[in-house]
Amino acid sequence: MKKLLIIAAVLLITAMACFAGESSCPADRASAIGYNPFGDFHHLMAPVWHNAWPEKDYETLLAAGPKFEKLFVAIAEMEPKLKTEKRNKIFIKKREAFAKAVQLFADACKAGDKEKAYELMPNLHDTFEMAASSLLPLHYPEFDGFVISFNMLNENHIPSNNIDGINGTVETLVAKLDGLTAESIPSELNDKKPAMVKEFSKIKKMVAKLQECCDKKDMKKLADHAKELSLFLDEFVKKYI
Repeated sequence: MKKLLIIAAVLLITAMACFAGESSCPADRASAIGYNPFGDFHHLMAPVWHNAWPEKDYETLLAAGPKFEKLFVAIAEMEPKLKTEKRNKIFIKKREAFAKAVQLFADACKAGDKEKAYELMPNLHDTFEMAASSLLPLHYPEFDGFVISFNMLNENHIPSNNIDGINGTVETLVAKLDGLTAESIPSELNDKKPAMVKEFSKIKKMVAKLQECCDKKDMKKLADHAKELSLFLDEFVKKYI
C-alpha cells in the first residue's frame, strides 16, 4: 500500500513546476519511484539552474559541464521497464535529446565558452526534465481519483474507526466507479483495454462488498475486504500504471 500512496502523490503533482529545494519536479519524482540517477543529476542541476544561470555566474556554469557529463553516464546506462513499448520508445527518444544537450553543454564548458554555455543551459534543463517526465506513472485521472479516496478510507478512516468517514468514503468510491470505464482508459493503454475492463468489474464487486458491510455495520469484515482491495489495486498498478 505504501507504493500505491507514493504513486497517488506523484500523480497529484504532475503539473507542478520544479523549484530549487522542492520535490515536485519530474526528476525528483522519478527518483522517488526508483530512478535514482535523475535525483543525483537534479542535485547538481538545481543550484546551477536556479542560481548560477540567472545570476550569470559563469565560473559555476563552466565548472558544471564536466560534472553533468559524468552524472549522465548512470542515466545512459538505465534500462527502465515501462508498462508499454510505446512508453519505452518515448523515454529513449527523450534521453537521446537530453544526451545531446549534455554533450553540447559539456563541450562549451571545456572550451571555456561562457556565452555558449549560458545559451545552452535552458535546453539542457528542459531536456533533462522531459526525460525524467517520461518515466513517471501514466496519468489516469479517473483511476487516480479512485485511489486517493480509497487511501483515505484504508489509511485513515478504518484505522481510527471513523464510522462517518468510512460510510461517506465508501459512498464516494461507489460514485467514482462510474469513471472506471473503457472510454476513460488512456490511449497509451488501448492494447490492454479488454483486460483492464475485466479488472474494473472485479474492483466494482469488491466495492460492493464494502458497501454491504457499511449497510450491515460490520466494520470488521469491511476492514478485511479493504485489505483485499488494497492488494488488488497494488497489482493493478504494477500491471498497467
